[in-house]
Amino acid sequence: MLPARQIQKIWWYSCPMAVVSFLESYDFSDKQVYLFCSHGTGGLAASVQDIEEILPAGQISENVFDAYEEDTASSQEEIRNWPGELGY
Repeated sequence: MLPARQIQKIWWYSCPMAVVSFLESYDFSDKQVYLFCSHGTGGLAASVQDIEEILPAGQISENVFDAYEEDTASSQEEIRNWPGELGY
């Protein structure tokens, strides 16, 4: 199974339309999808559920990396360690 990484900024409680268009344009069947998101005060909101609906054949990892936008600069070590947690 080939991994797919999806990096996004949460926009109005979901993923931006540019990300939706990208996800709808490719076949993610038999792909493990890892979500890496930054967000404001709304957290992940409905973004994970929305992506699951867009990619019903994709296997979305439960290990979602998310960071509050003001904490991203201080999250560098967590960001570097995250791929290792996924086995990469």
